[in-house]
Amino acid sequence: MRKENKAENLTVDFYKCYGGWLCFKLNIGEQSFDDRFSHVFDPLLDLKNWLEAISTGVKQTSFNYDNEGTEFKFDFERVYWKKEVLTISETHENGKELIKATVDRKQIVKSFYLGLLTFASSDKFKSEEWEIEYLKERLCDMLNIDEETLIEQLADLDKKELGKLLFNANPMYWISFPEAKDKNEECDMFIQDIDDKNNEIVNELKRAETPMEWNIPDEYNFWTTDKKRHFVIQCINETTHGYDGMKIKDFRSSIIEKYLDEE
Repeated sequence: MRKENKAENLTVDFYKCYGGWLCFKLNIGEQSFDDRFSHVFDPLLDLKNWLEAISTGVKQTSFNYDNEGTEFKFDFERVYWKKEVLTISETHENGKELIKATVDRKQIVKSFYLGLLTFASSDKFKSEEWEIEYLKERLCDMLNIDEETLIEQLADLDKKELGKLLFNANPMYWISFPEAKDKNEECDMFIQDIDDKNNEIVNELKRAETPMEWNIPDEYNFWTTDKKRHFVIQCINETTHGYDGMKIKDFRSSIIEKYLDEE
């Protein structure tokens, strides 16, 4: 008769969101794993599917993610009755096994799922630093109209009016550092400024911001309505801040929540 293996206590803390990064720390027993998800290779849908698979009782399931440098594999396996194991490892050749521990199925689902949702509802989570947002979503919300009405109204504007409205909805600027001696120094200042901002450090760099106007052709006012509509649709399908992370509302799962509600 096999000896019952006691599951180790597991916590997952999502603690910071900035510049397309979602930072988290996993603690299980005396082991820990601290890393971050990237919006470039957004793994939240794969994480959601992994948790749903665990919730439905599968014997083994895994998902991989790339943090823009190293790829990791999270694997859950029921080795035998009363023994379920979480393994975190690097996927490259000769990759290290970083975490291996006996876990409780429900605890792993709860820790990841509620960990992310709790963080997302806190002041620490900045949706504009992670979630994808299209300009049409922002405009429809600002003007309280549906998408088709938005397209019609924008297509009725002239070149100047359209450019002004699009800029006001999503202001963008060219960043420069006039005191830089050359382009290399300016590049270094730009990188430092971003790093300081991400780390909430106030610096003394003097940056200049020049508004970026929308590139609307000079002949726009003479276009047909259909051609204007086509151009407007292209414009409003632009993203507003350059990040491509999954919207947290889309991470919610009725499968997982039903499982967690069960005794």
